[in-house]
Amino acid sequence: MPKILDRAVSRIEQRGVAKSSAYPIAVSALQKAGDLKKGSLKATAKGTKRGAMTAAQRAATRNK
Repeated sequence: MPKILDRAVSRIEQRGVAKSSAYPIAVSALQKAGDLKKGSLKATAKGTKRGAMTAAQRAATRNK
């Protein structure tokens, strides 16, 4: 799995959501954001770049 997907799943699980539900939520959100290719679990160039960032770096580049 791409790093960005692993992080998203773990963050959703921290909110108390079961892993079986957290995974599809994360995939859907990342595909909508353009970090994962539509209908796939492969990271886009943007997703690969964001996966290498720290949480603070991602927050700084996030659209407001």
